[in-house]
Amino acid sequence: MQGYTVGQTAKICQTSIQTLHFYDKIGLVKPHRVDAQNGYRYYSSHDILAIKVVQDLQSMQFTLEQVGQMFKNNSMASIPELMSAKKAEAEETIRTLQTVVGTIDERLKHLEDHSQLRKAFEETDYYLELQTYPDRFMAYERQNAVCGMESSVIRFMALFDQIKEHGLTADGYFWTIYHEDLLTFDRNDSDIEVCIPVLPCEHEPSFTRWLPGGDYISAVFAGFPNEESCKGLYRRLRQWMNENGYEENGPVLERYLVDFTHMRNVEEFIVDLQIPVKRVLTL
Repeated sequence: MQGYTVGQTAKICQTSIQTLHFYDKIGLVKPHRVDAQNGYRYYSSHDILAIKVVQDLQSMQFTLEQVGQMFKNNSMASIPELMSAKKAEAEETIRTLQTVVGTIDERLKHLEDHSQLRKAFEETDYYLELQTYPDRFMAYERQNAVCGMESSVIRFMALFDQIKEHGLTADGYFWTIYHEDLLTFDRNDSDIEVCIPVLPCEHEPSFTRWLPGGDYISAVFAGFPNEESCKGLYRRLRQWMNENGYEENGPVLERYLVDFTHMRNVEEFIVDLQIPVKRVLTL
């Protein structure tokens, strides 16, 4: 039997002639006969079956190297083990992609929220509101440092890398916590904590902690945070507390309601300045 030409085999297997030549070159599937006079290659039905097996295994994400090893072993004994390993690999890929999808969904929500807030600030300078929050799990880094966005961005990026290195998942906007009096602290040497919310995990690394929940008085405003804007809003929040029977119950927090992709553009910033509060006890 003369067999099938390269063109006929390519058509039967629904592949390209170049692919068949490549399989031949790497020794994966070689034609059963090569005409000594004209160099024409001819494939047998057994060769075509081998090509179909290659295609089938490739559809399950096996590499050509792995397929070649299976052919070399010429035994069915190793196939269940190899397929089980490939299944585990595929399941891990699915989990990774599900995490990616969840992250994209969260980022899309942030972008939509940001867009709505930008529209709202066309009619007002800031929003003041009393909010109640649950405990929040944070990755954090605290040190005395210069108070400024340039230095903070470097710290946020280092913390973000640490989160990824430990297999944690970021879960929200970036935060700054001021362990100082916001009206009098030294901006060149201040006790500042940078935080990124992360999903809770079974084993909590040393750079994570729980931010206590409770009542927070919040002022949300559009614009890049600076000394003037923060101090002005902080005074308004303290005035509200005095008028409504509340007192401070912890350090001041600054939450940046801006997607990571917006952080380079100061005009896109929306800031949520928060103070934890508690009711003043009266006799």
